[in-house]
Amino acid sequence: MPRLAWLLVPLAVAVVVAAPSGVPDQAAQGPFAGAFVERPSPAPAGSAQPNLAVGPDGALWLSWLETREEGGHRFRVSRLAGESWTPPVTVAEGPRFFANWADFPSVFVARDGTIAVHWLQRGDGRGTYDYGVRVRTSRDGVTWTDALIPYGDRSPTEHGFVSFYDDPKSGLGLIWLDGRNMGGHEGQGSMSLRSASLQGGQPSHEQLIDGKVCDCCQTSAAATDEGVVIAYRDRSDDEIRDMSIARLIDGRWTQPTSLHADGWQINACPVNGPSVAARGRSVAAAWFTAEGGTPRSLVAFSSDGGASFGQPVQIGSADTLGRVAVVMPGPDRALVSSLERDQDGGQVVVRQVRPAGSARVSEPTVVARTAPQRASGFARMAIDGRGRLFVAWTDVRPAAPPRVRIASAGLR
Repeated sequence: MPRLAWLLVPLAVAVVVAAPSGVPDQAAQGPFAGAFVERPSPAPAGSAQPNLAVGPDGALWLSWLETREEGGHRFRVSRLAGESWTPPVTVAEGPRFFANWADFPSVFVARDGTIAVHWLQRGDGRGTYDYGVRVRTSRDGVTWTDALIPYGDRSPTEHGFVSFYDDPKSGLGLIWLDGRNMGGHEGQGSMSLRSASLQGGQPSHEQLIDGKVCDCCQTSAAATDEGVVIAYRDRSDDEIRDMSIARLIDGRWTQPTSLHADGWQINACPVNGPSVAARGRSVAAAWFTAEGGTPRSLVAFSSDGGASFGQPVQIGSADTLGRVAVVMPGPDRALVSSLERDQDGGQVVVRQVRPAGSARVSEPTVVARTAPQRASGFARMAIDGRGRLFVAWTDVRPAAPPRVRIASAGLR
């Protein structure tokens, strides 16, 4: 099977790149109280693959990878304290990082204040996809526990595409794509989706969620009042690669169910995963599909903690490139980012989407320009405790090193 064949298709490679003048100046519209304003970034030249998280105190955390002069990579985090970033803290560094535009590290803050990070590290084998997950936790963002592998498997196969979650009952945990059944040979066996709890700082209660899923699409998780809901790209025996949902209820995962029957049949991985967010019992899920050769970014809502979803609404035009992210300022609305083509290449935009009503989808607000380069990665979003939406992306320009940039806008 051409595992990454979809990477060669332009739909899957557009990414966020800031225009030379920075974030476009624009009048306030839709859900925003003003234009997006680019902020100083704590990440230096040579940085990429940002991620964002907000803690129970409302503080914003940013993580990224950066290259080292001596070779290899450095994984760092910083917190926005007031209007300034704290000095970056190096969580891990070395020559064996697996640095990948689609499978990127993350930072997460649990409701008890525990800060968790993950990054990817190559194994001792020579396989392209012999890499695994490393996790560290902290209480202050400065001192960190020893790195741990959150699963028992040690096969030389792919383990990645992590999403942390914070279950109201079992606490901190994570899900990941696990290639142990692929036997170390690409195309043999199936990728699975698994989870583990990190209670007490050590992995436990490893569970199989789905025994056959798409090989290399991002996963997503969110905590509802009733438990955790996750979204991921599934894979049928007939190569239908639509989105599925599972919920963690009383310590056990429910049987996965289809988020929506798009019917996208493709004998390759689209490298274009879903995003899910929750407020109370309200859940919003966003994803990309190209069933029938027509690319679409879709959003669907649930009012019962992810047990069921309504019919999706399409956002944007037929020129969408997917790469969606979703956050929920409140239970009755979601903010969804996506990448879309335009005559100059493309742009990352944010729209407000509501569960119902005649004006369900707002006009797009432009955050930054795009260019068709995989190295630019995925834009990430988060809402801090002051009600501001932050968007982080990797800026890639000709004859210059990449750099993580960040912009914000106030919400109405």
